[in-house]
Amino acid sequence: MKILVTGATGFIGSRVIFQLAKRNLSVVAADIDMNEGKKKLEKKYNDHGFDPKLITFEKLDITKHSEIELLFKKYEFDSIINLAYGIGAICEENPLLASKINIVGTTSMFEMLVKYKIRRLVFASSETVYGANQSVYGNRAITENDYTGINNHFFTYGVMKLLNEFMAEKFIKKYGCSIAYTRPSVVFGFGRQNTALNWAEDFAAKPAIGLQANLPFSKDNKDNWIYVDDCSEQLVRLLLKEKLSFSSYNTGSQTVDGFELEKTVKKFIPEAEINFSQTSNYTPLIDDQDDSRIRKEINFHPRSFAEGVECLIKEARKNQ
Repeated sequence: MKILVTGATGFIGSRVIFQLAKRNLSVVAADIDMNEGKKKLEKKYNDHGFDPKLITFEKLDITKHSEIELLFKKYEFDSIINLAYGIGAICEENPLLASKINIVGTTSMFEMLVKYKIRRLVFASSETVYGANQSVYGNRAITENDYTGINNHFFTYGVMKLLNEFMAEKFIKKYGCSIAYTRPSVVFGFGRQNTALNWAEDFAAKPAIGLQANLPFSKDNKDNWIYVDDCSEQLVRLLLKEKLSFSSYNTGSQTVDGFELEKTVKKFIPEAEINFSQTSNYTPLIDDQDDSRIRKEINFHPRSFAEGVECLIKEARKNQ
């Protein structure tokens, strides 16, 4: 079995590689970044004693269909985890490039799935497909069947993810192929790469090394949080399970407000300095997901917010 992981050197992608390595699975790690990202992955492989023969690195620009074709002609893949994506800022500042990466690139991967008769493709969608306002849904957990109108969306990124999901369902119905996708909530952990969600690392990583964390929301703000290793484990389990009951899956996992966030960090770092915004009250995200579907499907329960924070603090201190 050989598995293709695109976006392999990214925040979630690198953790997916680690989860596959623990299972001794053969992986082709493809990304446009084959410099610093590759070095970090190779170091992690060596540090944990993984067999270097089980990972092959390939430089891939997902906007270039010819490069994708060459990759699929070179290897016989059993399955794909597609995480190559232009996030946040690039969607707003350069929508043309973002469309090439996020829409054309992802659709190209769907085409390869069919053309080369690959068993399954799994990708990360986003909770932003639900729009930017929890009040649209009321005071309840949002299920995979919930949607809202375009006027309730804030992120171009989220609308692009919606189109990815639409295309995935088209391919499933037309070709009978196996595609599954998660809708991650706020994914937190060490190693975010200069994105609009850096606060999902900084809130604990900065106090861990004696710095103040400045957060773009008030203490009243609520978000649904999942630790990055658990988010990646969900993707891997969906990939490896023989048969799936659905195509879409909320990740969950725990809804936390600013008060609990601060309390949790100070449990591990009593002297932590966390500064909440006085001008911006809320993140433009939903704050409660029903994750019962994925828990039942893959028999996996993510760690608590506090357990994830403890892992983040340890990793931040180790890498300072």
